[in-house]
Amino acid sequence: MNINAEVKPEARDYLVTLLAKQEVPGMAARVYVDKAGTQHAETCLAFCPPGEESPGDVRKEFDELVLYFDEVSVPYLQDMQIGVQGEGKLQCLTIKAPNAKQPAKPPKTFVLSQNCEALRVPYGNAVTLPEGASVSITQALGGSFTVNYEGNLYRLSPEVTRQLGFHSDAIMFEPPEDGQISQQQCWDSMRLVYDPEIPVNVVALGLIYKLDIDQDSHSVRVEMTLTSPGCGMGDIIAGDVKGKLLQVPHVEDAQVDIVFDPPWSYDNLEEEARLELGLI
Repeated sequence: MNINAEVKPEARDYLVTLLAKQEVPGMAARVYVDKAGTQHAETCLAFCPPGEESPGDVRKEFDELVLYFDEVSVPYLQDMQIGVQGEGKLQCLTIKAPNAKQPAKPPKTFVLSQNCEALRVPYGNAVTLPEGASVSITQALGGSFTVNYEGNLYRLSPEVTRQLGFHSDAIMFEPPEDGQISQQQCWDSMRLVYDPEIPVNVVALGLIYKLDIDQDSHSVRVEMTLTSPGCGMGDIIAGDVKGKLLQVPHVEDAQVDIVFDPPWSYDNLEEEARLELGLI
């Protein structure tokens, strides 16, 4: 993995001097992005003693200065620039990372940098896609990827896509000042869960039948259905819904139940889904 980063000569000298003051042989610095891909992203630089870099970090040398770039943050650190401003005792570093707040866009095809746990779509059985496998992305929504490998579709979870260096559709809600769970935020969070075969979220598909919020216990309960009772991905989709709800401010517990009464039909589709599926 490569990174395009520039360190101005004066910034390099500043950092070399700063690292030398730590009196640790081989001291380097590590760059990463906190809350990458969101409007709250912050680019950070920290001391990195020898041996404390992560295995996937990207090492880059700027003459005598060594920087390690966090593997997951690399897409957000492309085209970054480190400089200095001020003079004398007022001198300080400046870090410009124009892509830190931009969701990383995955390529259409890429080679897996590690063995990846995946679920075969639509059956739901677990498999391991091998390191070095060339896959093509058919869908990248809600944090997960659906990829085509040797003619079959597989779902990569948000955890796996993060390990591969991608973030997408991150949730970053402002906590309501009244300390209550926001019904709108709950619905918005569930709109970030997608059917692994078609680019339509579960709310637009009409899969969410009921949302109950208990403000006293800070819990939510959802009843949802599936397009087919035999769908092997049902538990995975329900788990995704629960995971998104638990990211909503003030939600401490979430329960998601799958029901089939009434059965799902095309009448459940929102207009957004009908347009995406070419039904109108």
